[in-house]
Amino acid sequence: MAAEEKCYEITWDEATGIARTDWLPGAVCGIEEARAVDAEIKALGQDKIRSLVDLREVASIDRPAREFFMDRNPNYRAVALVAGSASTRMLANFFLGLKRGSIPVKMFTSEADAVTWLQAQP
Repeated sequence: MAAEEKCYEITWDEATGIARTDWLPGAVCGIEEARAVDAEIKALGQDKIRSLVDLREVASIDRPAREFFMDRNPNYRAVALVAGSASTRMLANFFLGLKRGSIPVKMFTSEADAVTWLQAQP
């Protein structure tokens, strides 16, 4: 997938120790995008990470992609999903419904609350 085709941005915040995935406006995430996000997170070179996923602009994330992300739990310490509209809150609830294992996953409508919660996770 070429960089100009990406529908997301991955950043690492050294100050907070949080990897951030921002879905761009109207983004549609399928399994290819999910695998690309996972590869970029791994390429950050961090151990198990705390991850903030901003879903506020995403149009959709299909079921295979949602399942792929939840099956990647061994790479994460905790995941905060930031949702805004009713549709992105519903999408976040799909993730919560797929939750597997012991990795904490929580939905927020406030980015600041999500960061505070992530930083409190061991």
